[in-house]
This record gives sequence, C-alpha cells and structure tokens, in this order.
Amino acid sequence: MSYSPPQPPPRQYSSTLNVDCVDGVYRQAQQVSPLTKQVNHLAYEIPKNKYANNPWNYAPEFLKVFGDLRVHIGGKAVFDCCLLGSPRPRVCWLFNEDKLRFSDVIIEDTADVCRLTIPYVQMHHFGTFTVLCENEVGRATAEAQLLPLYE
Repeated sequence: MSYSPPQPPPRQYSSTLNVDCVDGVYRQAQQVSPLTKQVNHLAYEIPKNKYANNPWNYAPEFLKVFGDLRVHIGGKAVFDCCLLGSPRPRVCWLFNEDKLRFSDVIIEDTADVCRLTIPYVQMHHFGTFTVLCENEVGRATAEAQLLPLYE
C-alpha cells in the first residue's frame, strides 16, 4: 500500500459576476451595490429651480421702501428699506441704472434692512438710486432720486 498525503477539501467557488450574452458576446453585466436603492421606477422631474416648489421660500418683497430725498451739498442722505425673502436675497445698489461705484458711501445689509448712507452729499451724488434684491424665487426693486436742496 502506498502512502498519500491528505488532500485539502475541494474548493467551492462562488461568483457574483453577472454576465449578459448579447449576439453571442459575453459582457459583464452592471453591478449594483445591495445598499443602492433602485429608483428607476420613480417617474419624477427635478424642477429647474430647486427653490420654486419649496413652500418655505418666497420672492423678495419690501415691508418699507425709501422715497425721494432733497439734501444740501455737504448734508447726509440715507436710503433704507426693510426686506423679506427666502432664501435671503442678494442686494445690489445701482446709480442711474448702472452698478454703484462710489467709494464715499456706506452700504449696510443686515438680516432685514438694506441701507445706503451718503455722509457728505456732493454734486456727483445727485441722481437715481435703485436697490435690486434677488433670490432664486424672484426679484424686487425700489428706486428714488437724490435731488439738490436750494434755499
């Protein structure tokens, strides 16, 4: 009798490789993690504006707006408004329909108040000031004129 060493048990192979046979060609089928949920059966369209259908979001609106001002040269002018909107609107100030480029004005934009202050009015400040408030849902504008005051 001849001696033979013990043999390991036969290996059992299991494969999770999925293949598809199309036109006689075998290709690996798409693998999907068991943690991934299949949502192909859900038929819905993602809105172009993700804020449009959210009931908590709304377009900007003013609770208080500013009006025309008449100020002496060297005097102080303040344009302020109270603003609501969700998400919080971006605020942009315009002068005579162009982006405001003055370096001698103070702009404050807090939670609900937008304010433009001109501490010392000069001739180049006279004109139309517009505040443009915009978020993903809509837009609101308010405008007024700064006019010289003569005595």
